[in-house]
Amino acid sequence: MEKILFILFCMVLILGGSTALGQTKIEPAKPQKPTVATGRRNAITDVPGIEVGHYDRNNTGTTVVLARSGAVGGVDVRGSAPGSRETDLLNPTNLVDRVNAIVLTGGSAYGLATADGVMHWLEEKKIGYPVGGGNVVPIVPAAVRYDPCRFGRTFQDRPTSEFGKKACENASSGPVLMGNVGAGAGAVSGGLKGGVGTASVDLGNGVIVGAIVAINSSGSTVNPGTGEFYAKYLELNGEFGGLKPPFSSAGLPADQASQVALNDTSEPVKNTTIAVVATNVQLTKAQAKKIAEMAHDGLARAVRPAHTMFDGDTVFSLATGELDPAVLRQEAAWGNMAANVNKLGGTAADALARAIVHAMLNARTVGDVPCYREKYPDAFKK
Repeated sequence: MEKILFILFCMVLILGGSTALGQTKIEPAKPQKPTVATGRRNAITDVPGIEVGHYDRNNTGTTVVLARSGAVGGVDVRGSAPGSRETDLLNPTNLVDRVNAIVLTGGSAYGLATADGVMHWLEEKKIGYPVGGGNVVPIVPAAVRYDPCRFGRTFQDRPTSEFGKKACENASSGPVLMGNVGAGAGAVSGGLKGGVGTASVDLGNGVIVGAIVAINSSGSTVNPGTGEFYAKYLELNGEFGGLKPPFSSAGLPADQASQVALNDTSEPVKNTTIAVVATNVQLTKAQAKKIAEMAHDGLARAVRPAHTMFDGDTVFSLATGELDPAVLRQEAAWGNMAANVNKLGGTAADALARAIVHAMLNARTVGDVPCYREKYPDAFKK
């Protein structure tokens, strides 16, 4: 009898039930689903050390992203009609590894003059690469988008060095104005009014990733079959305000919908989307370049088609270096630092896509170019 009781006791232990000792079965802890949140302002200025300033006039303008203490910079150009300045300097094999500002501007190639104003403003404050004798050369890469002659302006009415200086004077680390401001003032995207947008992600442990964009694409940000933003699915914390599908295209072939933007050649070569992504993690120039490359995926998620022959799509990346990459706690058999770069690059891509949606939501109609809110009012019905 005692032998039978002993066997029954052992079976209870094996099956995990209550024991004679009063112990109960302990369930293994369920893995917690990781949470991703926006930064405090949901703006690139959530990244410590980053400031943004705009200046615009007569539906054209300039946006400056300042890093007064310097930031490691990278860049990647995917469009076939770029206009840029100092991008070669950001090549990982070249000397200077920190930049002081990035300029995003309208005006096509003429708009590159705005970077002169930014350089002089920084020089007055002795911010730049030291070259001896107390002199500095501010490092100011820039990218332009096309808007000459748009909205009733003459071809000669375009941003000048004054725009760059005034944008710097307006710069702050606070909330960022969006829509028809700065480099987005004269922007048009897929037949709708484009603009400036920004977004950020708080990855925890103090790590922030942010993005700012001036969307002026030949492709559309909107699915013509539903009226919804292509990047709507990336929304965090209800940031887009509970948008609804304006309509449904049951029966509209997907390939037909995708051809709408492709067939629109009403304004050839008057395009280009330009952007900056930033983080407060320490990176090398090569790693910063990789993150700029990955961030282009966010543009492709939000715009269809992207990187066309008529766009000069350019994305810069900045790393202010406040935190060691180890705080990301990414681990991989093929290298933890590589996993950290993957995490930052993927996050930057999503932040850029979300910034594009914010740009379109904040844009307002100018002339005969409608904004999203007026084109698709049903998206905002409660």
